[in-house]
Amino acid sequence: MQKKIIYSALILLAILLQLSFLPALAGKNLPGDAVLMLVLAMAVLDGFALALNWAIVAGILVDFATYGTLGEHVIVFLLVIYVVSFFSRRLSVEVKGTGRLLFFLFVAAASLISNGLLLTFLFLENKLVKSQLQFFSSSKGFLLQIICNTVLFFLWYQVVKKIKKVV
Repeated sequence: MQKKIIYSALILLAILLQLSFLPALAGKNLPGDAVLMLVLAMAVLDGFALALNWAIVAGILVDFATYGTLGEHVIVFLLVIYVVSFFSRRLSVEVKGTGRLLFFLFVAAASLISNGLLLTFLFLENKLVKSQLQFFSSSKGFLLQIICNTVLFFLWYQVVKKIKKVV
């Protein structure tokens, strides 16, 4: 029960970071995805089965908070954690040596999948804004997002790892 309360608070904190703090630092173009990286850290540490429910909850809350179509972020989060957990369970993943490179590749893949799916949803809804397409299609913008997501991922990874030890 205590773990559920802590994870719920972490998801709310990540949503607040993503919607208020990070845009204040970076301006209009959001460089990182705090909620996706939290869900990704949960999936790497807890596995797909345990992270599944948290991904659904986080996706629904993000959709409510952003006034988006209900379910878009759920689909993005589920696909990302499925792909990453598939590879993380088959590879020896530790935050040492080549494990850091694997985590970087996981974050890059998660960012690519997330951006691709969200742009597809926007295109299907005819809400594609030219500035969004330019930001995500530019190599500088995408590289900045991967770097920010990597920092966010390692931050959430350490937080979730410490919570798992305590609870």
